Amino acid sequence: MRKLILLLLFIPLVSIGQEVELNAIRLNNNFSKPNRVLKTRISDKSLFQQNYNNTNLTLDYVIRYHFYTSIILNAEENQLISMDGTKFNLSSENAVDLTDEVISLVSRMYFGKKEFNEFKELNKKRKN
Repeated sequence: MRKLILLLLFIPLVSIGQEVELNAIRLNNNFSKPNRVLKTRISDKSLFQQNYNNTNLTLDYVIRYHFYTSIILNAEENQLISMDGTKFNLSSENAVDLTDEVISLVSRMYFGKKEFNEFKELNKKRKN
C-alpha cells in the first residue's frame, strides 16, 4: 500500500515540465517539413481556447488549421519555426498576443501570405 501511495505521488511530478504538442490540423506538402511549429512557454492549453478577435474560431484552431502550425506547450522559449526551418523568437507572453504575432510573421512568408489572404477573405464572408 505504501508503494502505491508513493507511486501515485510521483506520477504527477513526472509530467511537470514536459512539453505537450497540439498537432497542426492541416499540412502543406510543398516543404520537407509540412507544418510550422509554435513553441510557447504557456503550459495551459485552455488559454488557446479563447475566440480569435470577433470570430467563433479559437486561437488554437486559427493557428493549427489556417496557418498549418503545431503548438508545443510548456517549451523553454516562445519561438516560431517556419517550414524551411527558420526560427523566429517571439516577444509576446499571452495566447492572444502570441496568435497575433504568429499571424503577422506568417503573413510575411511566401506561402504564409497566401494563407493569410485566404483567412482574411474567409473572415470577411463570415461578417457579411
